[in-house]
Amino acid sequence: ARYFDLYDLAPTGYCTVSEKGLILEANLTAATLLGVARGALVKQPLTRFILKEDQTVYYRQRKKLFETHSTNSGQSGEPLVCELRMVKMDGSAFWAHLAATAAQDAAGAPVCRIVISDINDCKRAEEALQQAHDELEQRVVVRTVELRRVNKELRMNILGRRQAEGALQEGEEKYRSLAASVDSMYLVDRNRTYLFMNEGHRMRFGLPLEEIIGKRYGEFHSEEDTDDFADCIREVCKTGKSIINEHRSERDGRYFLRTFTPIMDQSPAGDISKVVIVSKDITDRKQAEKDLIKTVQQLHETRDMLIQFEKEAAVGRLAAGVAHELLNPASIISSRLQFLEEENLSEPARENVRISREQLQRIVKTSHDLLLQSSAKKPSVLVGSDLRRVIEVSLQMTERRIKEDHVQVEYDPLPEIIPVKMERDRLVKVMVNLILNACDAMTGNQIKRLIIAVHRPEDSPKRYSIILTVADNGQGIPAGNLNRIFEPFFTTKDPGKSTGLGLSVSKGIIQEHGGTIHSENNDMGGTSLIVELPLDHP
Repeated sequence: ARYFDLYDLAPTGYCTVSEKGLILEANLTAATLLGVARGALVKQPLTRFILKEDQTVYYRQRKKLFETHSTNSGQSGEPLVCELRMVKMDGSAFWAHLAATAAQDAAGAPVCRIVISDINDCKRAEEALQQAHDELEQRVVVRTVELRRVNKELRMNILGRRQAEGALQEGEEKYRSLAASVDSMYLVDRNRTYLFMNEGHRMRFGLPLEEIIGKRYGEFHSEEDTDDFADCIREVCKTGKSIINEHRSERDGRYFLRTFTPIMDQSPAGDISKVVIVSKDITDRKQAEKDLIKTVQQLHETRDMLIQFEKEAAVGRLAAGVAHELLNPASIISSRLQFLEEENLSEPARENVRISREQLQRIVKTSHDLLLQSSAKKPSVLVGSDLRRVIEVSLQMTERRIKEDHVQVEYDPLPEIIPVKMERDRLVKVMVNLILNACDAMTGNQIKRLIIAVHRPEDSPKRYSIILTVADNGQGIPAGNLNRIFEPFFTTKDPGKSTGLGLSVSKGIIQEHGGTIHSENNDMGGTSLIVELPLDHP
């Protein structure tokens, strides 16, 4: 249920799409964005919810993603992003930002995991910015006409000079005021020579304006950057339409959304002589997108790990139970067959007894094989590692749950390395399980405290071990159940909330590492789980 909350109730839509483009899985947010019940999305082509004019963008990105995934031997590469218009079930359209990563499902088939964000507000902001560009162009044209009229009047009447100068000054002030209202704006000609830039853009150069104006773009940027800029200028001059280009600054690595808008000259042909560029810093948005994708990946990894963790344990316990149920009656049958062999039986009867004993031995062998299979997996290789790293990785894997539950984490790591021989991934599973159990126990608390403490006991003979405590201020556990929580299938949670195997399997892993685990109710009213592990180099 906790992963249902994280996945289905996330503020962003998530869906998994097959190589054929069919929706395999979607969260509630994605269903809400598309205005359809989540169940109705499954097996539907995603293109059904993409505006027909934008489907080519989606097909191209999906094809590129799976080709890259195949080239990388199934390894996930960098996510591909695009912006397109999606259609809700009621026919209304909205702008969406899609971030897609390639992966494999449980059967090894390639799938595409897509993060869907509603960017209607961003698009409206871009439209408003475009309108500002158009108004700027119109103002430039109007002011140019005014200046020509004023110059003509100056030649005709010297008395109109002061009036013309006043009009010119007013026009410049309005123009500069408009330019100053934009974060970063500059003007270039067809040869990419700087003609004007506002203060915001000049500050990015860190140079006086007179050292920039009149020089070309390529004098301040790399060849690759200049080629990209030149392509944009050529396209604007060729089509006469504005274009939007995402750009990463070589100077400081920040991301910008650049809008190139053409400016027509006053010739009868109306040629494009200049281009104005307005640049918007989108670094924070790009970082948020990366963080979101990373969080989703960690969420999937954690969920898959814990599902497999409990599934293996459940199968193992079941196999052990079946084996014991077979061995008990098999022992009785074996005794009865032994008595029959000692009787004076006819040869056919004796042959039947022999065959029965042979088949019984097969049952016994199969039962022992089941017991061996169900035994907790022994760490194949124990390697000396730092216990602090186990705690750090576990906190990273549970960071999203901790933030969403507003849990206050108190952890003061020891300054020195804590050497423990371990199979680190399995101890991380244990630590993640303890942290998530603590979060579950604090549901409903106004203030939630999670305390992780590590110390070396001073008393002998435990001075060669390390004590790890995970404590919460939840509801606590009845005294009679403090030991029972480590029993298979026992749980204090509501029905359906837990299989009751997490702590049982965790205890098995701790014991395989030569350690112990027990629980206590603490002074905060919650529960403390205390793990003791032997040090590698005491």
